[in-house]
Amino acid sequence: MTASKATTRRDSKQIPAAPSRTASYARVRTPPRGQGAADEDAVPPPSSLPPPPFLNEGDVPGLEWWLDAHMGIAGQLAWLEQLFDGGGSAGTATVRSLVSQAEEVRDALYELYCDAADSRLAPLVAPGGHLERQVSGSYRWCALVVDVLASLTTGLRAASGPDWGAIKVGFRQAAEHYTPPSDPLRAAVHELPIDTTSPVEPLRYLSRDLETLFAATEDLHAALAPRLA
Repeated sequence: MTASKATTRRDSKQIPAAPSRTASYARVRTPPRGQGAADEDAVPPPSSLPPPPFLNEGDVPGLEWWLDAHMGIAGQLAWLEQLFDGGGSAGTATVRSLVSQAEEVRDALYELYCDAADSRLAPLVAPGGHLERQVSGSYRWCALVVDVLASLTTGLRAASGPDWGAIKVGFRQAAEHYTPPSDPLRAAVHELPIDTTSPVEPLRYLSRDLETLFAATEDLHAALAPRLA
């Protein structure tokens, strides 16, 4: 049975509202569209887990690995953003820009997670499936990239400066795990029976979400290469 998506807006951010940042994995649920300032008190408090994009998380079997990977990268990015508190140098501003691009990868991966509960995607998210390989590889690569950015950030804040040799080695190791756009995955998604003209079709934005991930990973990889290769 195809899972139903709740009206809660998708949001992969895992950072509580400023100024408190005590829970690395907390995320703020966005109120449904149409609610104004008068309804702000009804917004649920930050959760320690992503707000379920479905009415019943039990309808999303087999995607625990996806949430585990997402929580990992979200925690890394939340911790890294805390390093920027208090300002920094021009170099730090450049790293912040790269971190923003990593967050775009995170967000794109979560959008696909929201799509992946649909039973039509089961063969693609099964172990070894085209989507499973793309997503797992993207999380693995992004986690290594964030490690490199964290090393660079801490180095910029230190009196001795960054260890550029170690940072470049880390980038090369991350680049070995870069997962480029997959034409077989594009083809598999294109073959799915999806009515993109229907306003109630759960997968009407699947192709767009996939291309958003491809673009986000390509942009981040391209931005890193000339600086750290």
